[in-house]
Amino acid sequence: MKYILILFLAVLGVSSFAGGVDQAMIKIYTNSVAYNFYLPWSTDAPMESSGSGCVVRGNLILTNAHVVTDQTYLQVRKEGDPRKYQAFVVAVSHEADLALITVENESFFNGITPLELGNLPQAREEVIVYGYPMGGDALSTTQGVISRIESSRYTHSGLSLLTVQIDAAINPGNSGGPALIGNKIIGVAMQTMTQADNIGYVIPVPVIEHFFEDMEDGKYDGFPSAGFSYQTIRNDAFSDMFGIPEEQTGVMVTKIAFDSPAITVMEIGDILMQIDGRPIAGDGTVELRSGSRTRLDYMVNRRQIGESISLEIIRNGVFQTIEITLSATLQDLTVVSNKIYDTPPEYFIFGGSVFMPLSLNYLESWGYDWYLNAVDYLTYPFLFDNWRTENREEIVVLTYMLPAEVNTGYESLQNEIIESVNGIPVESFAQFVELVDNETSQFIEFSTNLGSIIVLDRMQAVASNEEIMGRYGILRDRLLL
Repeated sequence: MKYILILFLAVLGVSSFAGGVDQAMIKIYTNSVAYNFYLPWSTDAPMESSGSGCVVRGNLILTNAHVVTDQTYLQVRKEGDPRKYQAFVVAVSHEADLALITVENESFFNGITPLELGNLPQAREEVIVYGYPMGGDALSTTQGVISRIESSRYTHSGLSLLTVQIDAAINPGNSGGPALIGNKIIGVAMQTMTQADNIGYVIPVPVIEHFFEDMEDGKYDGFPSAGFSYQTIRNDAFSDMFGIPEEQTGVMVTKIAFDSPAITVMEIGDILMQIDGRPIAGDGTVELRSGSRTRLDYMVNRRQIGESISLEIIRNGVFQTIEITLSATLQDLTVVSNKIYDTPPEYFIFGGSVFMPLSLNYLESWGYDWYLNAVDYLTYPFLFDNWRTENREEIVVLTYMLPAEVNTGYESLQNEIIESVNGIPVESFAQFVELVDNETSQFIEFSTNLGSIIVLDRMQAVASNEEIMGRYGILRDRLLL
């Protein structure tokens, strides 16, 4: 499989095209089993779904990550061929909602001319989306117009990346299909706005190319984050006070993640005026190209991990130029992880108490409107204060109790944040488990953010674990990654 990826990258710069585009279209059939983040020792029921893709160079099929997420078995069918072939995942970027899959039977690709990547389109250009939406097996096309190009939130990952909005219909099953201008790919269909008609979003070529370039060494690193938050500047008095020469320009640094690329060179209160050579407006945007603007985050996530960017700042009224080496992703810097895919949840059971690191996956157990339904002290860190600090790398949650004699009196406790173990502050999930495992005193005391104190007899808790897990059909007391 690695050979296939290397071959693809070796020919990435070679371009040729002949014939129509239909023969490069692929329907993808996915069998998947998702992990259950409320009952972390179990999985959900198997599901069958379908998506779309297209052949690109190196005998690879480009599609969405969410088409192949948690897959247990993949099959593909090329246009005009009734047969299905087993397929395999080669590379995935859940951040960019992109994936590359292939078929080991090389005869599958006979007669297919791979599609090429085009350029970032212009607004009001006409585009055609190809795919296999629900309701039939034949290839379908929808035509529309490029509406806008800007950074938007990707539903699959929650990350804000460059996006092309179109008015062509994107329906279930279209996911992963190419959007073409002429015979060249200008994007990959990924999501639609359910509250409006015919507003769809495609992943543009710069994001696709970032994924391909990232995989050149055979390893996926991800999209970098500088690790700071900022406040927009739209008030003249604010600009005058901080020595900003032009009104409604620049943003103020308000928070910096611990151990982030920014922490060694930036300070809270810095006014950021330029990033990677582009001036920043007071609304936090930079010029994407003439007549078009997007969020300044784009200047960071268009780079690869390990690259550097320069920033012009005002600190204490003095202009300075600093440089940041982009060595971390957003997931590396946050206390509450974004969506986790293709990986089972971590958990730890002690005396019938179920503990987990807080994640977006767990918050989503409250449903689609989790940010309204979940308890606010769990949602607040993710939504408003998610940077890691010197003393906290992860948030550990007592999710609920498995009622047993050893935890009598605590049965109603659930969804509380563990602040300390026998007086020692909790910094991460791994450290929390280590504190419990290495404790030698008779009692273990957990304190929570709500002031609850949970005291368990250590030996009784250890002795009861096997019986408790057997009662609830749990095979092991932990999963640590």
